[in-house]
Amino acid sequence: MILAIDAGNSRTKWGIFDVAGELQTDGVCLNDQFKADDAPLVWRSCNSAVVSNVAGAEMAAKLVAALQHLAIPATWVQSSLHACGVSNSYEQPEQLGTDRWAAIIAVWHLYHAPCLVINAGTALTIDALALDAENKSGIFLGGMIVPGFRLMQDSLYQRTAGIGEYPGNLQIFPRNTGDAVYSGAVSAMAGAVKLMLKNLQHHASAQQQALPRCIITGGDAELLAQVLNDDTGFAFDPSHGQIIIADNLVLQGLLLLEREAS
Repeated sequence: MILAIDAGNSRTKWGIFDVAGELQTDGVCLNDQFKADDAPLVWRSCNSAVVSNVAGAEMAAKLVAALQHLAIPATWVQSSLHACGVSNSYEQPEQLGTDRWAAIIAVWHLYHAPCLVINAGTALTIDALALDAENKSGIFLGGMIVPGFRLMQDSLYQRTAGIGEYPGNLQIFPRNTGDAVYSGAVSAMAGAVKLMLKNLQHHASAQQQALPRCIITGGDAELLAQVLNDDTGFAFDPSHGQIIIADNLVLQGLLLLEREAS
């Protein structure tokens, strides 16, 4: 059994894969509640671990202690220039977040096609995956990092004197502060996605390649997909399956990276 760990900005997700690469069980916990001496008991069934950590040194130390306590050898993923059939166009490839790199790897493995890889979590990342000229490998062209849904709301609550925390809903013309903040945050996310999608569409069209899919993962994936699907100006008909919610992309990518390294 292989344990894959995705330590994100706020939460740590984990999954256990069998030798066939099938996810057997998974879980999630808040980073500030994770204790090195209280890791899930099911981790003891694992022979090795592969880890992506973008949560900083403190979380890394807790994970190291937990895995050492359970005597589980671990591979800590680093982003690279090439891996698993994908080239990384970042100016300094190692600076790309390992969670983004793993998700891109997973999407390439699943689709082998142009895709927008979107992770709607604490931060919203929007990454463009294209094909090379011979359609044989993937190219990560680059991507955006935008404050996520709750981070946008929290920044307004904390940095403005006249905006309090009010419940809100998505409205075309918001008429109260709660709806205005909620609708603004969701619309900003959708607008960033559509701008990057437009850019990737132009790239794919110039290369005479298929139009890209939108693959969305993360805690706010359903919210973002709903907004994009409800937007009649969106470029794709969602009934054709072009907007796809995918669970555990980072964990799947970590498994692929671990297998290539072993």
